[in-house]
Amino acid sequence: MSQHDNTIQQTRMFLENMVGLAMNAQAAGLGLTAEQVVGSSLGKIIEIAEQQFPLAKVLDNSDLVLHAEGPGASQSMPWLSALTWMTSTAETNIRKLAAAYFDMRGGDGKQIARRMDPRLTGIAPGSLWIGIKLEDVPQTIVGVEHDSSLTLSAELHLLPGLIRFIDDEGMRPGIEDIAPDPAMRDIGLAALLRFAPSGRKGIHTLEIGSRSEGLMSLGQRERVVLREAINKPSMRATVSGSFIGEIREADLDKSRLHLRGVEGIGTLRCVVPEMSAEHARALLGRRVRAVGNYQVNKDGRPRLIFVERFEQVPVTQPLDLQ
Repeated sequence: MSQHDNTIQQTRMFLENMVGLAMNAQAAGLGLTAEQVVGSSLGKIIEIAEQQFPLAKVLDNSDLVLHAEGPGASQSMPWLSALTWMTSTAETNIRKLAAAYFDMRGGDGKQIARRMDPRLTGIAPGSLWIGIKLEDVPQTIVGVEHDSSLTLSAELHLLPGLIRFIDDEGMRPGIEDIAPDPAMRDIGLAALLRFAPSGRKGIHTLEIGSRSEGLMSLGQRERVVLREAINKPSMRATVSGSFIGEIREADLDKSRLHLRGVEGIGTLRCVVPEMSAEHARALLGRRVRAVGNYQVNKDGRPRLIFVERFEQVPVTQPLDLQ
């Protein structure tokens, strides 16, 4: 049952109870007037019309729902800066996540992400709710690996599930079970860090929700834990090795690069926490050997490497960037 249908059902039950009470009162000879019956229930009816139905539309029609709380998200008159932060953060995050997603599947992530058209499905009161839906995302793109079970929407829906594994001092064990691809798990955690509010825009907590994972909350505590998880990611179940490919930009402020055209693999996400953004930019477009410890997905395919060093490799043949 959709949220809209559920709200209609709740409204019907409320009205039936209201009419039933009026009929019982009349049968008992209390002589209630229509004005008295409606007056006792009008506040609830207004709440349903102004809050619950708009919220049901947002929940039903969105790939991702954001719910802000704090002085900037007051129910009667939220700050414009708070709303602007929510919408701009959502758009930036979705485009960055999409770029990384398509990069990891062999495409030109930045170009594809620029063509995307995220839509605002609605705004609802009750602090401040907004819904975001992906539109015009092509299901198949030339040069991009396709997996119907791991669509961009599915990765977006998974974000609230990752929040469940944020503990007081780090990430709880078990996150690998719901996000078995270490590269996409790293990309998801980076997106959550960008979503976590700093409090400067009058937003103290931000709930993120999807139809499959429900609502989960991000605040200052989660922001600290996520920053630590990005700066010092878990190296469980790693294997030492090296891979040759071409360096492409990914998320330089998070010390992440992508190694494209790796033979038999495609693209590897590189974690280089000790590297400055300037040094990383100097490597862009170069053919290198990445040496370090890597993690694999559930199929045993290398996806994420913790780089100890990059070694320059002379170009002897064209790279296979597919």
